[in-house]
Amino acid sequence: MSEEGTVPCSRQSRSSSTEHAVLEERLADPAVHADQGEARKLSKRYAELTPITAAYRAWRQTGEDIETAREFAADDPDFYAEIKQLEQHREQLTENLRLLLVPRDPNDDKDVLLEVKAGEGGEESALFAGDLLRMYLRYAEKVGWRTEIIDANESDLGGYKDVQVSVKYRGGTPSPVRASGRG
Repeated sequence: MSEEGTVPCSRQSRSSSTEHAVLEERLADPAVHADQGEARKLSKRYAELTPITAAYRAWRQTGEDIETAREFAADDPDFYAEIKQLEQHREQLTENLRLLLVPRDPNDDKDVLLEVKAGEGGEESALFAGDLLRMYLRYAEKVGWRTEIIDANESDLGGYKDVQVSVKYRGGTPSPVRASGRG
């Protein structure tokens, strides 16, 4: 079974896996850690490549398992069910690998300032802005971001006419939320 063609990103996956191995070797060298900046840069890249490498290895292993199951299926028809399961699993791994290989936005791990303003509509708009803010704050909490309300102009009914929130990225989910409550 040829790796090329079964997954469009196999060349990129192999390249990432090779780079991961090289970085692992370099990070094991005590001389690299003498330069804190270089060590930090290498560690960050290593951390970026680790999930790609793990997914690629799982994808390859599943391909090998499919081949083995096909060989055994010639003697034992019970293996046909396993082949189908493995092929479904490999499709999931392929999609996961494709998603991991999408280029990251350079701003993914930067902090952001979220500003929610009530638009036209008076108190109803302010209530909606308050609901929107609570939704963003819950999402930020769920993915592990730290939030801090910097400035807020509350309405009489408990909404917000204008609010600014600092969102601190602490690793994990990329793509900070950017939104406006204006309609």
